[in-house]
Amino acid sequence: MQHSHSFSGSTTYVKNHIHNYGGVTAKAASGIPHVHSMEGNTTFNVAHEHTYMTRTGPAIPVQDGLHYHYFKTRVTLVKGHSHYIYGKTSID
Repeated sequence: MQHSHSFSGSTTYVKNHIHNYGGVTAKAASGIPHVHSMEGNTTFNVAHEHTYMTRTGPAIPVQDGLHYHYFKTRVTLVKGHSHYIYGKTSID
């Protein structure tokens, strides 16, 4: 059995702006130690967007056998700057 998680947030504030991002992780096996791949594009702000590709950290258990993951990565360099995205996935 496999599962995925949703995620969303805003980038760090750099050069007087932020970007938003969101998506669904790649599927991973349920019930065993695992991580998920994440990739996507930020919103288009100030005439540009950034891309990102990363993996979550390991599963963090919560009640009822559910879990979530932390993530943190730097988005691509565009127009002389980059941002960070970080947060946690949905609980699934």
